[in-house]
Amino acid sequence: MAAHGGRIPPGAVPHGYETDGEPLWVGRVRMYGGVHPAKVRPAFGAAQATWGGKEVAVDEYEILMDRGVWGIASGGAVPADAYPAGRETDGEPLYVARAAAAPGTLHPGKVRPAFGAANIGYDNDEHPILSYEVLLHPSSAAPGVRRPGVAMEPTYADFGAEPPRAGNLTIIGVERSAAAGDHLAIGDGGFVELEFDVPDPAVAREACVALRALASMLFDEPGYAPLTVRLNDRPLAERLRIPNGGGLPQRVAFAVPAEDLLAGRNTLRIENAGDARSMLWLYRVTIDPMHAHDQANLALERQAIAEPVLRYATAAGDVTIVIDRGEQAVLDQVSWADASGTEYAITFEQQQAAFYGWRRQPGERPQEFRGRLVGRGSVAEQARHFTTEEGWSGGWHRSGDLRLAVGVPGHPVSRLSWRDGRGNNGTVAFGDDGFLGTYQRAGEGPIGYRGRPA
Repeated sequence: MAAHGGRIPPGAVPHGYETDGEPLWVGRVRMYGGVHPAKVRPAFGAAQATWGGKEVAVDEYEILMDRGVWGIASGGAVPADAYPAGRETDGEPLYVARAAAAPGTLHPGKVRPAFGAANIGYDNDEHPILSYEVLLHPSSAAPGVRRPGVAMEPTYADFGAEPPRAGNLTIIGVERSAAAGDHLAIGDGGFVELEFDVPDPAVAREACVALRALASMLFDEPGYAPLTVRLNDRPLAERLRIPNGGGLPQRVAFAVPAEDLLAGRNTLRIENAGDARSMLWLYRVTIDPMHAHDQANLALERQAIAEPVLRYATAAGDVTIVIDRGEQAVLDQVSWADASGTEYAITFEQQQAAFYGWRRQPGERPQEFRGRLVGRGSVAEQARHFTTEEGWSGGWHRSGDLRLAVGVPGHPVSRLSWRDGRGNNGTVAFGDDGFLGTYQRAGEGPIGYRGRPA
């Protein structure tokens, strides 16, 4: 899909990331008589491709929208089913590659056999990377058969939404279990059964199966819900007691060697014991290959980033929350006051499935304030749009646009503060001609922040 100026079309799936987790999208640009693979994120303000050993910024570009399929290659090799996304000036095909240009990164770039490597842009220079992944034709993804060299897609089930959010995974069976807000509640003798796809176990090498779960408490006693986990009918755990007695969800992880994985479809079954005296609460399941630690959780975070508009049912009516500076971050806390003088402060629960906080109307005592997520999306029609500037070193400098909608529709916000999951935070006050406040990125000092209606 065509875009420009660092903008990312709603629904586009990222395929890389910076060291701080900031997602990167695959794009392609027209330059120097050819079509070249590129990378994009809003902070760039453009697409970045490489040419002549350097990174080049190009304002107009196309964005890869879907999840894609990737195969592993090295030394300039290109899989037979690679997708020719671009071309050199002489018509020689160019393929999309991605690789770790620096520790903790995954950057898109380009490859063709004559390069002898993938050419990846990083820190303004073009770097040859010998081992990399290559974007394949969509038709390469036929499930149920071995696809040599193809990497495993992000694999997860998140029960904090209804229906559950799932990637490379299908829920094929549920017994004595029910959705319960931000988790799946599994009763005694109950189970949930999942299927997921492994294109080539040799590429995965080893899988990490991780659950986020707890045994619900029995009044003031620890919960008792012995957990059994089976992969392809082989036990990973039998009658495991989850630590902490039900106080907080715990991460329980298991290593699975390549020989226990099947090429194609695999089955994971999670059971609560028949003699359980409390419920097994299952929040999330992730399955990661050895070479891509935590890729499932990163995919879930990027999915939340792609749909930043949150709508909650509350005692005060529907509340909409979106604060979008183009930084692709998930909100942790928000507080605001509206034109009526009513004040609010909220903190989000896991996966933003709910929030908890307080509100105080003028002249009254503060009251508990709870919200339950009833919808999320990529666009808020009622959002206010501001052009902004940041103040530092004695002057004001152009910054990215701000789009926001906070509170009950029809009740304009007079002041607003927020913090995201990376520790960035801002606080602003609104007037007829815009807003004035401060912004602080994690690890940096506060700077001025002001905006006018766009």
